[in-house]
Amino acid sequence: MVGQTADTTHGPVQGVTDEGVRVFKGIPFAAPPVGRLRFRPPQPPEPWTRPKPATDYGPAAPQPRDPVLEQMFGHPPLPTSEESCLTVNVWTPERGAHNLPVMVWLHGGAFLTGSGRDLVFDGSRLAARHDVVVVTVNYRLGLLGFLYLGELLGDEYASSGNLGLLDQIAALHWVRDNITGCGGDPDNITVFGQSAGAMSVLTLMAMPAAQGLFHKAIAQSGSAEYTHTRERATAVARDLLSALALPEHEARRLLDLPVDTLLHAQQSVGESMRERGDPLGLPFAPVVDGITLPQAPLAAFTSGAVPPIPLISGTTLEEERLFLVGPQAPRGDEILAALMGERMFHAPTARLVEAHAARTSQVWTYLFTWRSTARNGELGACHSLDLPFVFDNLCAPGVDRFTGPAAPQRLADAMSSAWASFARHGHPGAAWPAFDTTHRAGMIFDEISRIESDPLRDIRTLRGVREP
Repeated sequence: MVGQTADTTHGPVQGVTDEGVRVFKGIPFAAPPVGRLRFRPPQPPEPWTRPKPATDYGPAAPQPRDPVLEQMFGHPPLPTSEESCLTVNVWTPERGAHNLPVMVWLHGGAFLTGSGRDLVFDGSRLAARHDVVVVTVNYRLGLLGFLYLGELLGDEYASSGNLGLLDQIAALHWVRDNITGCGGDPDNITVFGQSAGAMSVLTLMAMPAAQGLFHKAIAQSGSAEYTHTRERATAVARDLLSALALPEHEARRLLDLPVDTLLHAQQSVGESMRERGDPLGLPFAPVVDGITLPQAPLAAFTSGAVPPIPLISGTTLEEERLFLVGPQAPRGDEILAALMGERMFHAPTARLVEAHAARTSQVWTYLFTWRSTARNGELGACHSLDLPFVFDNLCAPGVDRFTGPAAPQRLADAMSSAWASFARHGHPGAAWPAFDTTHRAGMIFDEISRIESDPLRDIRTLRGVREP
């Protein structure tokens, strides 16, 4: 590895070149969100003059452990820190590259867990094989990123329900201002994400402060429909106070409590929601606060408030199988998985693409149907299975425990090439037709990928959705 230096608007950073790719990890794009900045919008970091080491990932945002995923992939718990979690990681072809397409990744994790440091999201192969710049982002999660306090603490905290999204916007500002020094084109930025990351992408498209910061979008297994009203978000905040045994007039103590205390209470709030029958149990999600997010994302798409930028949106065939595995899973869950996947992923994606396609012809859809052979095949074509294929990281540690052995490289080639083509040209390739409501054609990603017309017709019929 050879050391590499790049200048940023806040100071120089020292990364490395590894197998032809320049890598800069853990670059702060915002000040530590602690002390007076807890529950406040991100602020610029203090500048520095000496080269800051950028050879190791920064810690993830504070979050609960996810023992299911830790066991599935065999990875240890993520290191976390409230103080130093707001960082970006950059992979770019070696020095000499310029004006390359930029792909900014927003991780998923139900707005509660995850990090841009996940080994599946290593951008080395995307950068090297497809001549693009890849950026991954950490943003605040859970109550630190999505706890709405405007009603309890006043106008000073009116945007606190969308801090995770404002972190993403701050990261996009960093990309716009600094990516030229890493060989990227600030006028050709694609934001892509999966699950909560895809929900973030679609919500950013509806946020005035994000407009102009990216030019194309990819939403993998996400929805434009899951947001909280201010009333519901305030009820969650009151539930949190109850879990902490804090009366409402002492709500300002949230600014000073240890983060571990807050996370413990956060878990209690989520469990209570699930016990009350909330199917997702997501206490913390984007808030339609009337300021940073004026209206719900799908309403913004429908009304024409969203810019008509190119969009790829799709799902896996059996999304819900990821959540229906293990000894407590119900038996004979094929129909249950299909119906839950239709309700939570497939139907919202259909409504989204129809709304956006009414404003622009530059919309493409896909369905990922390749089935994992891991765990005796019980995962199927589940939620998140597409990720190592998009990043072309089938050999990343732990991936074979998710995909099974000998996952098809040709599928990784197809998906990573399509995503990079979209980032470069604004379309995923001539063989993939744009979506329209007459033919509803989409790409089927499998060992042999192909185009099909309305591939989810049977599932929609099973759910009783009226045919178009």
